[in-house]
Amino acid sequence: MEERLDQLLAGRAEEIVRAGFTGVRERWWWERSLDGGLRICQELDPEQLARELAARAGRSPGEAREVVRRELGLDDLSPAVLTFEIPGTATPEEVTRLLRERSSGPRGLAEALYGRLLRRLS
Repeated sequence: MEERLDQLLAGRAEEIVRAGFTGVRERWWWERSLDGGLRICQELDPEQLARELAARAGRSPGEAREVVRRELGLDDLSPAVLTFEIPGTATPEEVTRLLRERSSGPRGLAEALYGRLLRRLS
């Protein structure tokens, strides 16, 4: 029988997370979900994101803030939490692959979002 995430003790799950979710410069953490899976959480500061996008796209900070607010459906630019969940039925190999995909850039879970917003401003 193949090993599954919901069968792993916390120490082994943490090893897998630390080895698979690397290179992300934003604040992040992980939690166990009720089904024995994982929840990867990452802080997103929309204000900081807007400043980075404005500088990169050569747009005004105000314009970038408005695009971020509108595209993310936010009422204001207060920090938010991005979450990615992996089910408890996933194998350690699947978990590692999924984590590496989500941490392929320094923005981690926000990498695709950053790209989308940058294209919107360009």
